[in-house]
Amino acid sequence: MKTEKFVAEGSQQKQLVVVMGDVHSMVHLAAEGIEQIEAEEGMPVSQVFSVGDLGLFLSPDDWDFLTGPKKYRHPEYCPVIRDAWEAWRWPLSMIAGNHEPFHRLRDWQPDYFGGKLEYGDGGLLAHQVAGMKVAGLNGIYHPQHLDFQSTLEKPIRSSPRPKSWPEMVRLVAGGTLSRNRLTYFKETEVQKILSLGERPHLLLTHDWPVRPHYCDEIYDRRPEGEICEALRAPYACCGHHHTAAQFRCGSTEVFALNIITTSEHSHRINPGWALLLDWDGESLCNPRVWPAG
Repeated sequence: MKTEKFVAEGSQQKQLVVVMGDVHSMVHLAAEGIEQIEAEEGMPVSQVFSVGDLGLFLSPDDWDFLTGPKKYRHPEYCPVIRDAWEAWRWPLSMIAGNHEPFHRLRDWQPDYFGGKLEYGDGGLLAHQVAGMKVAGLNGIYHPQHLDFQSTLEKPIRSSPRPKSWPEMVRLVAGGTLSRNRLTYFKETEVQKILSLGERPHLLLTHDWPVRPHYCDEIYDRRPEGEICEALRAPYACCGHHHTAAQFRCGSTEVFALNIITTSEHSHRINPGWALLLDWDGESLCNPRVWPAG
């Protein structure tokens, strides 16, 4: 069934929205999943959102900004990622996780992604569905890095402290600061979302707004939970823990999404990797996880 037929038969009545869990550079598999969703739903996907760890490492140099052990860096994957991204045909809006080419995001370079990706510093996200409000917070929490000019980390050499994400990217590129600093959101961004003054239809955070029962959490504060309870969005999605779950946070129904697959060589998408929602022009409705467990 072709996309043109989908548009003619389905899109005038409702629009299909997909929120993806962690992809970790398996962009080709994500595309296969969305193709399958369209076939099963009998209509086109109008908008795709990512809760982070999308992993659009299009160039070997991008992997230098991956946080975590070197064993997770795979510049040899770039040709497959580039081919999949070139063929990508759905509007995509993302928040950052903690494993991204952060020099392309924190110092936002839309042209690098061919103008096919929407990203921002937090708050309301740009996308293609008219009337729908989606709020998002980039990155993860670290209580000692909530300020750009944190003095927790001693510079390798004398250098001005950053006052913005582009400045921090330059210091990281120069070896003055750890690349890990790029993964942590700032208090100013938390407050920006808390002061939106309007209730979004959907909230996206990378980490969960509540502590997973199996997680040995060392921090007392959970800003994602503060945001979730304050904004009172009908639905929220998160990822990060590679586990599918559903629970409530205040008045919000939260869907924790699974990682796309458990093996880099697998073509099987894990149950609960995505959330499907219908937009009826005024609200999101009919949430269902995909694939079903």
